[in-house]
Amino acid sequence: MRALNLSPVRHAVIVAPHSDDETIGAFHLIRKLRAQGSRVDVVVVTDGSASHRNSATFPKPRLIAERQAETLSAMRFAGVTKGHVEFLGLPDGGLDTYSHSARRMAIEMLARRPTPDLVVEPTCDDDHPDHRNVAQMCACAWPPRIGRLRYMVWPAEASGTNSQPLLSVSGNIGAKRLALGRYRTQLGLISDDPHGFALSDAMIHRMCKAQEHFKWG
Repeated sequence: MRALNLSPVRHAVIVAPHSDDETIGAFHLIRKLRAQGSRVDVVVVTDGSASHRNSATFPKPRLIAERQAETLSAMRFAGVTKGHVEFLGLPDGGLDTYSHSARRMAIEMLARRPTPDLVVEPTCDDDHPDHRNVAQMCACAWPPRIGRLRYMVWPAEASGTNSQPLLSVSGNIGAKRLALGRYRTQLGLISDDPHGFALSDAMIHRMCKAQEHFKWG
């Protein structure tokens, strides 16, 4: 594994299937890009409403708004201002059901910003179907000549360490933990949905390392 040279990057687009994936997958990378003066645009594809479908205290509109606020807070900490964060609002957990025309529209929504020289996107073999669908959309949204880094959030159980990427970016573990701590809806804040999602201590430990790993191309 070798360190990634980010010095040539002037404009990067970070694509996250859900609010928090941009922090889990690329927080160190985003901070380094902003520290060197690169433009960073963050695009969150889904509305994140599937994490707590049955909560009475956080009905869908409130949950969506809260998750967006969490992302804006974490990205502000990383150096990305509100004007460079976009929420496409596609249905969380529903990308598999998209028609060809709806998928085409989503791809156009991804590609409508100024052409970057680096796209950071999910891997196509992530265990979460939304991540795989977003990876496919990214493949269509930007031409192959644009540099790409791919991150994995949910490795398949059978994949073991063979799926780990080859390039790394180092950063401050404490800072990443603080950023991930902004996502309170994913850390147990919502207690009235027995089937709701929450990051476990083991997950947070795995996600907050000194190095973030990526596949290139």
